[in-house]
Amino acid sequence: MWCLETLSTDFLVNAEVDGLIESLFVVEERFLDRETPNFIVSQKTQGDKQLVLKAAFRNLADRLRRRGYLAEFRWIVGRYYVTLTPKPSEKRRSSDRNRLLFAATVVTVFIDGYLRSNNPVLTQSLMPGTPVFLNALIFTLGIVAVFGIHEMGHKLASERRGIRASWPFFIPAPPGLGGTFGAVISQDEPPTNRDDLFDLGIAGPFFGFLASIVIGIVGIWLSFTVQVDQVANWAISYPEIRFQQIPMPVILQIVSDIIRPATKESVLVLHPLAFAAWVGFLVTFVNLIPSWQLDGGHIIRALFGRETHKIISITGIFLLMISGYVIMAVIIAFFLMREGTESMTPLDDISPTSLSRKLGLIGYVVLMGLSLVALIQV
Repeated sequence: MWCLETLSTDFLVNAEVDGLIESLFVVEERFLDRETPNFIVSQKTQGDKQLVLKAAFRNLADRLRRRGYLAEFRWIVGRYYVTLTPKPSEKRRSSDRNRLLFAATVVTVFIDGYLRSNNPVLTQSLMPGTPVFLNALIFTLGIVAVFGIHEMGHKLASERRGIRASWPFFIPAPPGLGGTFGAVISQDEPPTNRDDLFDLGIAGPFFGFLASIVIGIVGIWLSFTVQVDQVANWAISYPEIRFQQIPMPVILQIVSDIIRPATKESVLVLHPLAFAAWVGFLVTFVNLIPSWQLDGGHIIRALFGRETHKIISITGIFLLMISGYVIMAVIIAFFLMREGTESMTPLDDISPTSLSRKLGLIGYVVLMGLSLVALIQV
């Protein structure tokens, strides 16, 4: 919470700040609202009103951030308002917790990879002589890269727009569940406008998708095509092993058809690294669901606004359910029913998104379609 009591009326007439606002807008009126400075402004230069005001406010917001203030742009009863508030005090970030969680996650993912790799099909039939330790290490590198690059995409997009963001916080999970529940970053401030909100939302899935493709290419190359009869024999010889057919994301299926094409008489047995890529595409797909505070929710919020975001969020829940993510759908539905849990609100929530971001909706849909991992057949 911001402490506005420390803000005196002297700030309203501060020559530097006042001059900065007047250099970008026509200031029609100044007043205090509960100690908060408000400026009623209008367009200063010629051109399309929305685009001129949008550019002027971005300029103002970026320059005020460096001076320790946040500016908010609002439209109230036919007039444009600029409201100034002090920035939240910058938290001194310690990376000790990040390192500890990262180390714990590496351990749990490695144990998970070891358990997946230590089976007789790999050690005796497909990869004799290859240490289980090596396959577990490769799996760990793949999983950590997928989640780490995804979150670093968010961090780079944030800091490119002048928003401080933490390093990724990895979340360890019990071996058998992949060894991790993923990773997150925290941001200190809201994005400037809807363009920035779109960029923040798409950056993580985009970079995570690219990382998954690279890992998937190498993983499929390390995988095996095996005759169906051989798999049946293994099922008899190793009853303790569960042979399970998993749905392939579209893009990984394309990669496998090129590198390791299977026939009607054969199946593809994934190397642990290929499974890491599979997890990467699953994470990308789930994050692109247009609901709540998922990355897809931020994208839809940026393109269509707050009210439409709420409606589409319900559609996203149904999409999760028909794709087989029932538990995830229930969790998101629960949070959607709570106030204050919707997507971030940018400082300028009235200016439209740019044409490039609107066209980016096509890329968003393509990215989701290529990453789709449907856990049930529809």
